[in-house]
Amino acid sequence: MNRKFAFFLLTLAGTFLVGAQVTSYELLDGSYFMDECIICDRLTVKQPLRGTFDLVLEQDTGNYSRYSIRNVDFTASPAFAGEVRLTGEGNYVRIEEVALLRDMDLALQVKDSLTNCLAYFTNDTRITTVPFPLIQVDLTQTNGTVMQTFSLYLMAAPLREVWFSTARDFVSTNRPGPDSLISAGDLISNRGRVVKRNAELVARLGVMPVVPDLGLDSVQVIRGGEILYSIPQNVFSETQGLIQHGDLLSDRGQIVKRNQELMAGFKLSKADDVGLDAIQVMPNGETWFSIRSNVVVNAALTLGRGDILSDLGRVVQSHKELMANFQPVVIDRDFGLDALCVLPGGEIWFSLDEDFIDNQLGPIQAGDLLSNRGYRVFRNQELVRAFAPKDPTLDYGLDAVFIVTDTCPPKPPPRITKWVQSGNLIHFEWDGEGDVFQLESAPGLPGPWLPCNPIVPGLAGDAIYDSTVSGMGVYRVRQW
Repeated sequence: MNRKFAFFLLTLAGTFLVGAQVTSYELLDGSYFMDECIICDRLTVKQPLRGTFDLVLEQDTGNYSRYSIRNVDFTASPAFAGEVRLTGEGNYVRIEEVALLRDMDLALQVKDSLTNCLAYFTNDTRITTVPFPLIQVDLTQTNGTVMQTFSLYLMAAPLREVWFSTARDFVSTNRPGPDSLISAGDLISNRGRVVKRNAELVARLGVMPVVPDLGLDSVQVIRGGEILYSIPQNVFSETQGLIQHGDLLSDRGQIVKRNQELMAGFKLSKADDVGLDAIQVMPNGETWFSIRSNVVVNAALTLGRGDILSDLGRVVQSHKELMANFQPVVIDRDFGLDALCVLPGGEIWFSLDEDFIDNQLGPIQAGDLLSNRGYRVFRNQELVRAFAPKDPTLDYGLDAVFIVTDTCPPKPPPRITKWVQSGNLIHFEWDGEGDVFQLESAPGLPGPWLPCNPIVPGLAGDAIYDSTVSGMGVYRVRQW
């Protein structure tokens, strides 16, 4: 976990602090809340549960790890008495010896229009088959009554934000004027903000005349906030010449790799552009990707549009292997591979080109985010929910995905290189080996620290300095 920060003090020299390892978690699809009455006739319904919490490492002796759980903020809906809000804290212990064991205790304030009480929860069983850092646990209220007892099922992953693009445009009802149109070429966040408009991504490509939107087929943010991506169409650039829909591009105006370079290891007889639907540059520099249509290499090998391929000329995972933990009703079908993200622990999150029906999970949409472990991470409607789309029931697709997580490997701390103050506005620039960054401030050491701006793929940000609050401003840059 990366917990190194660069500090800049307006009245002191730069310094460093080491804090507790805090990992932000988010509840995934399938988490639920239940309100049961043992002696009543009312129907017990599993209410979908969403929300976040922080996991703070307190003790680690190898096989035994103890954490505190802070800032629990869950919401269950729909509910009979309106939306249910659960807030509080707790503890989590995991033991990795002969079996994987874990214990969780939560003290949560449960509040809706009819209820406002403190509920204590603990897990029903200790054994888990889910590898850490995923957390999967059933919890039951220990101070419940025959009239009302709560239970929770939590499936959570270390996650701060999901950045993604959709396959179709949509209208956001909580954004003003022209900003309400979200393009299929925009890079957006599940927190309800636009990370980069498509025009910003392609601005340096030299495409003339300027095209309103070139689309966005794949994306990854790499060191220094550089954004790698592909587009779903061929265009002509005055600086780069013909740009193919299968080329890997950079928001810094470069063609990182031609599609033919990505495919060179397979030694195809024809050097055609076979498209680029998903991308992941691995830590060792190897590039994993998917293509838009099947390609016959020889009599023994056909590359499928749902396979994960490598620019080293190998099939990393066939589509069948990627889908091994799902149970599609239609077997031996390649559903395509539209988006791809490899998490630090090796788990793969992805989306497909086509809908399918799973014997366990039911209908799966092409825009859902899935895991190769066989579960649905988020429904498409949940990914776009913070934008309040005009039609919240539609599947808007998922063409590209990038995950911001606290479990990224440690890197050297970022360094603030420049600051310019104009009135109460301070412009900061920094350098660092992280992929994404966030500027934070505090009235003094040791905090509390609050974000000055959202997480960004860049090396600059602004802060508003209020001299009436404190005579000293303390700033740091976080990186992931």
